[in-house]
Formats: sequence, structure tokens, C-alpha cells
Amino acid sequence: MSNIVKVEDIEKVKGLFGDWENNFVLSCLQEIMGEVYSLDLDNPKSAVAVLGDFRMFAGEPNENLLKYDYKKGEMDIIIPQNDKWAELVRDTFNSDLEGVSGLKEIKRYSTFEDMSQFDVDKLNEIKSSAKEGFEILDIDEEIYNRCLENEWSKDLVGIYNNYEDYSKKGIGVVLLDRSNNEIVSGASSYCTFEGGIEIEIDTNEQHRRNGYALICGASIILKCLERGIYPSWDAHNKGSIELAKKLGYREKDEYTAFELYRK
Repeated sequence: MSNIVKVEDIEKVKGLFGDWENNFVLSCLQEIMGEVYSLDLDNPKSAVAVLGDFRMFAGEPNENLLKYDYKKGEMDIIIPQNDKWAELVRDTFNSDLEGVSGLKEIKRYSTFEDMSQFDVDKLNEIKSSAKEGFEILDIDEEIYNRCLENEWSKDLVGIYNNYEDYSKKGIGVVLLDRSNNEIVSGASSYCTFEGGIEIEIDTNEQHRRNGYALICGASIILKCLERGIYPSWDAHNKGSIELAKKLGYREKDEYTAFELYRK
């Protein structure tokens, strides 16, 4: 597996991803964020786009490309391009593979990308429903650093190189409890692609089921609409897609993905 290399000339692998409608892939292929790897730079037959925790595999299914650990971490989210890749994932990681503690097959949910689906008045109503003592703040440098300090909020800003990178490419808000200066929830760009972002929403476990995610979601969508960029929402589970619907999104498709847990 030592011949797995980073692709510098993205044009050589774009065809492998075809017309895959996935903004994590798009961010990598547009060379805005993430990286792409392959086994052969001269005549690549398969490739993987790597962005944060996400691994998007395309082209001819290849076990060596699949098994490589692109980032030392506890969990990867594997998104296969097609059923052949999905079958290889099941066959490869359902065995007692060294360094792997488990594989969970899940369904993710895509949404239609349509600016006209949002009801701005309703979003403003949701945004203004924050209780007295709670304030919606933009993610500036101080908030950026505070997000990185807590495990639950790291993904809000975590895959940008630094605050300067985030300030150029990213956009986000948090909900602050003024009574104790505590960030309770946030919505931010997990990644950026041309003309849009992929939304990440996280809430401190101790403060869930209070409507905070809904407030933050409405706030970031409004900010995106003001800037003329699209707030894409690709839902990781049923709860996420139901939250998206409350904000105006329409469900498009469900698709297979995998959570790969590493030792």
C-alpha cells in the first residue's frame, strides 16, 4: 500500500468521479479543501477524495486504496460511489482487520439544492425565538478558538487550516448563553465549495432538545442567503434530515455510507 500517493493534477482523476453529486467530492476536485489519492498517477483507475472524516471512493474498486489509513483518527465516514464499492467495504472490514474495531452501515440523506425553497420570514422567526439571555454570534477568531477547545464543537471549524483559512472560506454562528458565557450550540461550514458550503450543526450534549440547533440552522442559512451562497445540507441520520425539513429543505435521496471505527 506504500504506492498510494496524493494526486497533484486533479484533471487526471475527475473522470473517475463522473457526475457524482456530492459537495464533499466537489470541494476536493475544485482544490478548495481536502485531498485526492490514487495508486497510479499516470493512468489512475480508482481514487479517493479525503475531506475531514469523509472518504469518497470512485472508479474501479480497489482494496488497497480502501484499507489505507489517510488520517489517524477514531472514525472514518466512507461514502462509496456505487454498489461495487459498497460490497468491497463490507467484505474488507467485516473481517478481523488489524487496527479496525468495527464497521456500521448507515443511510445518509441528500437534499435538493434550490435557493427558492427557503421561507426567509419563517427563518427569521426561528432565529428570533432564542430565549432572553441567549445571543447568536458570528464565529470570529475568539469563537473559532473556543470551538476547537471542546470535543463536541471541533467539527464546526476543525478541518480548516487555521482561523485565517476559515475567515476566507468559512462562515458560521454559535448560540451563547450569556449567563455563564457558554457556547451551547453552533452551525458552521464543515467545508466550502464554489458558490456554497456544507453545513455542520452541533450542540453540547447537555443542552440538546432545546431547539438550539434549529435556531443556529436558521441563522446560518440566512447568512448564506445574504451572501448569495448555497447552504447545502447532507444529513447524516434521520434526526438531521428532519431538522433540515423544518428549515425548508426537501429530501432528495437516501444513500449508503459506512462508519469505520479504528482502534
